[in-house]
Amino acid sequence: MSPCSSAAVRKLVENYLDRDAYSVIEGGPEVAIEITKHKFDFICFTGSTMKGKLVAEAAAKNMTPCLMELGGKCPAIVDESANIDFAASKIAFARFNNSGQTCIGVDYIIC
Repeated sequence: MSPCSSAAVRKLVENYLDRDAYSVIEGGPEVAIEITKHKFDFICFTGSTMKGKLVAEAAAKNMTPCLMELGGKCPAIVDESANIDFAASKIAFARFNNSGQTCIGVDYIIC
């Protein structure tokens, strides 16, 4: 779903990691469905909760452990000692950086 980022990760893995131990498989849902039919030592997955459930279900059939980053909820904590203008600008930047498409984008504020 993000071919430029995927290509960069593939290039880094191929250049700096042992190719016999690590591989990057690129593609969309059709590729993910196909590869989950095979046995892996470990699966790292980044995506939506809905797709993560599908990956985990398929991985469970082979008892393959998974590391999932499913875009969890990320709070910003602001207490009475905060400079509100400074905090607001940093929180807004964190939320809207990369059009909000970051795994750690602020979802809510605890005051």
